[in-house]
Amino acid sequence: MKAVGIVTEYNPFHNGHIYHIQQAKKETGADVVVAVMSGNFVQRGEPALFDKWTRTQAALENGVDLVIELPIFYAVQPSHLFAEGAVKLLAALGVKDMVFGSEHADVDFLSLAKQAPSVAQGKDLQDKNQTFASAYANLLETETGFKLEDPNDILALGYAKAVVGLSADIKLHAIQRVAAGYHDTLLSDTQTIASASAIRLALHKNKLEKIQSVVPAITLQNVQSMNNTINFEQKFLPLLKYRLITDTVGQLNQIYQMGEGLEHRLAAVALSEPGPQNYQNFIKSVKSKRYTFARMQRTLLYTLLNVKVDQMHSVMQDPYLRVLGFTDVGQQYLNRIKKTATLPLISKVDQNLTKTNLRLDFKAGKLWQMLANNAGQQQDVTRKPIYVANKK
Repeated sequence: MKAVGIVTEYNPFHNGHIYHIQQAKKETGADVVVAVMSGNFVQRGEPALFDKWTRTQAALENGVDLVIELPIFYAVQPSHLFAEGAVKLLAALGVKDMVFGSEHADVDFLSLAKQAPSVAQGKDLQDKNQTFASAYANLLETETGFKLEDPNDILALGYAKAVVGLSADIKLHAIQRVAAGYHDTLLSDTQTIASASAIRLALHKNKLEKIQSVVPAITLQNVQSMNNTINFEQKFLPLLKYRLITDTVGQLNQIYQMGEGLEHRLAAVALSEPGPQNYQNFIKSVKSKRYTFARMQRTLLYTLLNVKVDQMHSVMQDPYLRVLGFTDVGQQYLNRIKKTATLPLISKVDQNLTKTNLRLDFKAGKLWQMLANNAGQQQDVTRKPIYVANKK
């Protein structure tokens, strides 16, 4: 069975994702579509609108055959680590082709990756008035002539660098992003494909009628139930302040991605009176030109989850393949590769796993439940992979 891999967040699942799935199969002639999907938190450090099970169901009903969770220690990371984690999981599953969207699909990202400077070189050139992403993009343009500024291109280069760095036997296929840009926030009545950013904005404004033509029926059903994290910031900020007030600066300094005195600024703002009254203003009051908004959100999530540097480094050395769901075809593929998969396959989570391999994902699931007012629905223990029969 020939498998094609895609890397996703599905936040939420929309028509552009269906197009991606269809093009992945068309481009590669694959029998099986394997999606590596972020769990309950997405790359920029926010909770996903809907939990990983809801999003898995939507994927399986719309062309994906097997959904594997991208653990939080890869999912909530800058692009190069996010991409490396995803490629590592796809390679462990024996996937030989990977299809991703790009703003410049004509670029040979594999060749670009071989010419590209290392991440360490970019960090060496970073100064206090620019983010690492800007420093790296400038260095890359100087050395290769390619201007890296679009979100999907950044991930595309990350995937290519991961394939090279891991010596993964995976062929890369870039497809042109269509209809809507990554950051587009406008929705017209004639659109059938829109960005996830535009859809989330419409949901935040409670304009459900705006998204009807750009999402499949299952996403509309999920939206109407509204069991999601639209207003997560109202709960997130007081929880975060509690952590910042009760921990010492020395303890905060041990949090993953904390550094350069950031812990002092966070503690000072948390203790200030009256202090920022909403999450967005809190971030604005502590960030500098050196940090992107997404980087700050990731650090604050690590703080709330109490993820220490040594703990993060430890779990990243011990990845796994958490199965969230499959179709008939996906189950057949799993049966064929389970003896050759190079990472542990996990389909059922017990209490022991919540204390060892899956301890960070387990904590993240519990936090997601709190933010989504969904205390009665377990995210890990007792949950079995979702099964959806293939359409005849």
